Amino acid sequence: MSKIVVLGGAGAMGQVIVRDLVKTSKCDEIVIAEFNLQAAEALRKEINSPKLHAQFADLTKTAELSKLLQGATVLINSTPYVFNVSVMEAALAAGCHYLDLGGLFHVTKKQLELHERYVKANLLAVLGMGAAPGMTNIMAAEGAQELDKIDDIDIVVGCIDFVELDHPLVLPYAIDTILDEYTKEPMVFENGDYKPKPPMSGEIELDFPEPVGKCKAILTLHSEVLTIPKSFADKGLRGTTFRLGLPSAMHDKLKFLVELGFGGSKEVQTDKSSFVPRKVLAKMLSQFPIPQCVPDDCEAVRVDVIGSKGGAKKTIRVESIIRADTEWKVSCGAYDTGVPPSIVAQMIADGTITDRGVLAPEVCVPRKEFFDALAKRRITIEKRVLELAKC
Repeated sequence: MSKIVVLGGAGAMGQVIVRDLVKTSKCDEIVIAEFNLQAAEALRKEINSPKLHAQFADLTKTAELSKLLQGATVLINSTPYVFNVSVMEAALAAGCHYLDLGGLFHVTKKQLELHERYVKANLLAVLGMGAAPGMTNIMAAEGAQELDKIDDIDIVVGCIDFVELDHPLVLPYAIDTILDEYTKEPMVFENGDYKPKPPMSGEIELDFPEPVGKCKAILTLHSEVLTIPKSFADKGLRGTTFRLGLPSAMHDKLKFLVELGFGGSKEVQTDKSSFVPRKVLAKMLSQFPIPQCVPDDCEAVRVDVIGSKGGAKKTIRVESIIRADTEWKVSCGAYDTGVPPSIVAQMIADGTITDRGVLAPEVCVPRKEFFDALAKRRITIEKRVLELAKC
């Protein structure tokens, strides 16, 4: 009997994971584990599957969470990345496999320290198994297998949104995560070493396939930059970067707010009180109801693997264009973030993946099976050799 628990399963990404599991998995039980039990129950009633259940979960209480996970085969953690380590501890204590949506480099680094304990417990934890990180890591592995020697791996995600909303700022995922991406120093792997760069630096303009088209992208903090250099060190990898290109209007607003200081997470004193800037920003945004609409956006995920084969320089481009899902009425970002963890959780549950320990996706997820599963969900991966050595 297999049981998959989705922690944060009623959230923007979590609900896509739940819907995909219900639609495609052979597991016996799927649990929406949520602090907001009312939202979990509403989702359960909407989907109306006999194998779907809702349970209250408080991820700040590790012992209680571990008790909830007893008997689970796999836990998919779809909550803010700052809780990843404690949730991993709960999964370890309960004896269930684990995967999450990423740890923004530094938290992922702490998670990797649990490797030996997971091996000893005969469990697997896959770190960062959404779109980016996740799809991007496996796309990097697909390009890497084409080359004898790798110099650089450059990852870019570019987005466009065709819906105009009467709202000051609608963000595609958790406000704390996106503000961290804009305020924390992005890490790059440069000349064989990890180096920090200034926030919002390294801007380049790229030309993606239509309908995304031209897009400006900046360096942001991401966990691919931590794990990929380790995974392909044997091929001489010397450089890795991750860039994010949000829709231009959204990027400009975020940049303006961050430059004003509203991305800050430390208390600011005034004459009468103190406040945390990003909490004020989140509160102000919450006062504007998000208009109901059918999402109409598109995302390009590109991984360029640059190196050589047989002495000839090559750039292998692995790319995917993802559109909003019309069946579930979710954005492209929610769709391509929610589908991959469902696929990999099913691979773990049915024994397709047998690795143990704390691993990155590029190490343990079988590429062909993963890409085939994506294709069944209208996400296709294209690979080609560019004429130029580096673009």
